[in-house]
Amino acid sequence: MSKNNNDDKNKIRRRKVTSSNTDVNKNTSKDNYKKVSSKPKKHRKRSKTKIAGMLILFMLVTVVAVGSALVFSSLRNTEVVTKSLLDSKTNNKTVLLYTDGSKLAEAETGHKKIPLKKLNNKTVKNALVAIEDSRFYQHNGVDLRGLARSVKENLLGNRQGGSTIPMQVSKLLLTSQEQTITRKIKDIYYAYEMSKKVSKEDILLTYLNNMYVGNSFYGIEAAAQGYFNKTAEKLTLPEAAMLVGATNNPYKYSPYTKLKLDGTEQRSDLENKLLFYSHTENDGFDDPTQVELNMIDKLYSWGLITDYDTYSQLKKGTMIVRKAVLNENAVGRAKTVLGKMKQYGYISQSEYDQACLDAANIKIEIPKNIQTIVSSVEDYVYDEVINALKDQGYTQEEANNLYYNGGLQIQTTIDSSMQAELEAQYNNSSNFPSTITDANGVTQPQSAMVIIDYHNGQIKSLIGGRNVKGKRTLNRATSPVQPGSTIKPLSIYTAAIDTLEMTQSTVFSDARGGYKFKENRKWNPSTTTAGAGNMTLRLGLAKSSNTVAVKTAENLGESYQDCIDVMMDYLKNFGITTVVDSKTNSSNTTDRSFPSLVLGGMAYGISPLEMSAAYGALANGGVYIEPTVFTTVSTYNGELIVKSTPQEHRVVDEEVAYVMTDMLKAVLTEGTGSDASIGKMPVAGKTGTTNNKYCVWFVGYTPYYVGATYIGDDVGRKDSNGNKIDLRPVEGSSSTTAKLWANVMKPIHENLEVVDFEKPSGINFYKINLIDGGLSSYGSNAAFVKGTSPTRTSSYSVPTPSNTGTTQDEPTNDNAGDGDNPPDDNTDNNNDDNTNDNNNNNNQTPDGNTGNNGNTGGDNGNTGNDNTGGNDEQTTPDQQPSDTNNANETIQIEE
Repeated sequence: MSKNNNDDKNKIRRRKVTSSNTDVNKNTSKDNYKKVSSKPKKHRKRSKTKIAGMLILFMLVTVVAVGSALVFSSLRNTEVVTKSLLDSKTNNKTVLLYTDGSKLAEAETGHKKIPLKKLNNKTVKNALVAIEDSRFYQHNGVDLRGLARSVKENLLGNRQGGSTIPMQVSKLLLTSQEQTITRKIKDIYYAYEMSKKVSKEDILLTYLNNMYVGNSFYGIEAAAQGYFNKTAEKLTLPEAAMLVGATNNPYKYSPYTKLKLDGTEQRSDLENKLLFYSHTENDGFDDPTQVELNMIDKLYSWGLITDYDTYSQLKKGTMIVRKAVLNENAVGRAKTVLGKMKQYGYISQSEYDQACLDAANIKIEIPKNIQTIVSSVEDYVYDEVINALKDQGYTQEEANNLYYNGGLQIQTTIDSSMQAELEAQYNNSSNFPSTITDANGVTQPQSAMVIIDYHNGQIKSLIGGRNVKGKRTLNRATSPVQPGSTIKPLSIYTAAIDTLEMTQSTVFSDARGGYKFKENRKWNPSTTTAGAGNMTLRLGLAKSSNTVAVKTAENLGESYQDCIDVMMDYLKNFGITTVVDSKTNSSNTTDRSFPSLVLGGMAYGISPLEMSAAYGALANGGVYIEPTVFTTVSTYNGELIVKSTPQEHRVVDEEVAYVMTDMLKAVLTEGTGSDASIGKMPVAGKTGTTNNKYCVWFVGYTPYYVGATYIGDDVGRKDSNGNKIDLRPVEGSSSTTAKLWANVMKPIHENLEVVDFEKPSGINFYKINLIDGGLSSYGSNAAFVKGTSPTRTSSYSVPTPSNTGTTQDEPTNDNAGDGDNPPDDNTDNNNDDNTNDNNNNNNQTPDGNTGNNGNTGGDNGNTGNDNTGGNDEQTTPDQQPSDTNNANETIQIEE
C-alpha cells in the first residue's frame, strides 16, 4: 500500500477520535475512554452481521441456482413413464447381430427373465412391501418421511436406504446402478410420474419381474424355477420371504451356496442339486481335483449326467460341477423378512413361528434345463463377451447378469451368408463318410470349422460340431484335438526358413534312420514316403514326409533341447496356447519332445480356432492377429460398453511368411492337398492325419480368408456300461477333409476377384529340382528370400516324377506310398540308425545357399531296399492312450 494511502487512513482515525468533543484532552478518564471507543465496535458488529447475511443469501441463491440447473440438466432427456414402457423394458433381451445388422440370435438361457402378466400369490407381494417399502400404498412414489428417516439414520452411522419400490423400478429399468446425484434426481422424478400413470399392482409386478435374486436370476418367476423348481404362484411363505430378502444383497443372501464334491456324496444327496459351469483360466473356480474327477464317473453311472458332451467336458476340465446347499445367511435374512411381515400385520405370530422353522428346512431343487444355448456361435460369443466384461472389472456373476438381462446389442463379426454356407455343408451328410449315431446319441464322426478374415482377425463363420444345436455343449471349434502334420509348418518349416540357413532347396534324405540326436535314434520314426530318396524341404512338406520333418527340426539348434525350445517358441508366437511346456499340469504330460512338436502327438492338441489364426499369420505377411468374434457391445440405448481391440504381433518377416505361403501352395499342386482346390483362386494349405486315420485335417488360406477343419470320432467315448468305444478311421483320410474345406470355401469365394498373394520386394523366384534342389529349367518355381537363392545347377537333365507338377502324390518306388494313402506296413521295427539305405548322406548339415545337402550324383530317388513305409508314427513305446486326454492316442502317420 502507498504512503499516501496510509496517511489518509491515519487522518480518518484521528477524526473519529477528536470529533466527539473538542474539550477532551489527553487525560481522558477510563470511563470516558470506554464510552468513546464503544461506538465503532457496535458499528463493526452490525457490518459483520450484514456481510454474513449477504453471504448466506448469496449461498442460498447459488445453491438454488446450481440445484435448479442440476435438476433441469438431469431431467433433460427423460422418457414418459407408462405401463407399456415398463413392459418393453422388462422384456428387453440381449441381441447378437450379424455384420450386416440382421439378428443372429437372442441370448437365451434358463437364467433369463420370465415376466409374469399377473401374480395372484399375495404372500410374495406382502413380503416385498414389508421389507422394502412399508408405506408403498400410502405415498405417491416418493416417501418423504422415509427419506428423512434414512438421512437421520445415515448421519448416526446406521446405513439405511430411502428408496421406494417405484424408485427402485426406475433404477432397474430407466436409469442405472450408478451412485450419482443425477441418477437419484431422475429416480425421484420417474417414481413420482410412475405413481401417477401406473397402478400400484402393476408397479409391484414390474419390480417382481425385474429384481435380481442372485446366480443370474432376474425376476421372481426365474428365481422360483431356478432355486426351487416351481412357479412363483406356488411359493410358500418362507420361500417367498427368502427370495424377496435376497434382493438386499444377492451375493450374500442367495438361497444356495456352491460347494465342491468331496467324494462322500450318495446319489440321493446330489439329485437335483448339481450345477455345471464352463471352466476357463481366471474364472474364479479352482481346477478339479482327482476326487472331483472320480466323482464325475459316478455321476455319469448314476444318470445324473445324461449328456455325453457334458461328461466329456467335465473329464477334460473345461467344465466343472458344484453341488447346491442351502445358504444359512439366506435363512437368517428370510427370518428378518418374516419379522417385518409380522410387524406390519401381514402374518400372525403362529404363522411367523412356523415359517421360521420351515425356513431352515427349505429344499433346494435345481431344474435339469438350467442352460440352453442355440448354437456354437452364440456359445463362443458369450465366452468372449463375458471375458471382455471381466477385463473391465465386472465379476463373473455381474457379467452374466449384464449379458443375459441387460438388453445388450452385440455386434458380431459373423457374416450371415458365410455362416449359412458353412451350416449348409455341415448339414450335408455326404461330406462326412460313415455317419452314425453312437450309444450316447451323438453324431459321429464329429467335425468343426472356423473361417477368419486374417487381415483383421475377425471370425467370419464358425461351427462347433455336427447336430449339436439346442443346448450349451462341447464347442469343438475351440476344443483342442490332435493336429497331425498340420503342426509342421508352424513348429518346423517356418522356423527353418526363418534361420535363413535353410531354404526350399535344402535337401535331406527321406530314408528312415540317420538322425542326429540319440533320442530320435531310439524313437526312430517311420514314414509312408520312405524310399523316395533325397527330398528338398519343399517336396518334404508337400509329401508330408515325417523323416524329412524330423531331420529339418534337428537342425534348428545345437542340441535336442535347443531344438525343442525353438519349436515351442514358434508355436507360442503363432498363438497356440495349448502347448504344454512342463509336467506341472494335472495329467503330468508335456510337449517337450519331437513326437509332440514334429508329428503333432501333443498332450492336448490344437483347436480349429487357434490353428486357423496361426495359419492366418502366415497369410498376413507374418503378423499374428488375435481372433475376435465381436466388435462392440452396447446398451439398448446405444451406450458403448466394450470395443474389441484385438492384439497383434509379428511372428516372422513378410519375406519368410511369403516363402511359407509358396511352400504351402505346393502342397496342393505337388503334394497331398489337391482336393482343396477351388478353381482359379490361389490356395495354400496343409493336410494332417493322425494314427490310423482317426482324425484328419485340412488348414488352408486364400488371399481373402483362412479356414481350419477336421473330421474324426470323439476321443474317449464310453457306452452306457462304461466301456470304451473304439475310434474308427476316417474313410478317404485327409482328402475327405480337403474336399469339405473346398465345398465350404468355393461358394464363399465365388464372387471375389481372383488375385494372388502379395509378393514382398525381398523375394526372388527360381526353378529348382525337387530332389537335389539344384537350378533346373524343368523344375518347380520356388520363392527365396534375397540372399538365399540357389546357385548350383541340378544334376537332373530331365523332369523327375516329383517335378511334374501333378496334383496327385506319386510313389517313387514300390515300397513308398503317397502322403494320404499309405502302403502296407513293411516297417522293420528296430532302432537301427541305418535301414539298408544306399544313400550315405542321411544327415548332412544343410546349406541354404547351395541347396546341396544330399547325394546328388546319379541319385534317381531310390534308396535301395528300404522297406520302412510304416503305417504308425508311434512316439515312445510306453505311451498309452487315455480316456480323458487325447495325448498319444492319435499321433499322426503319414502327415
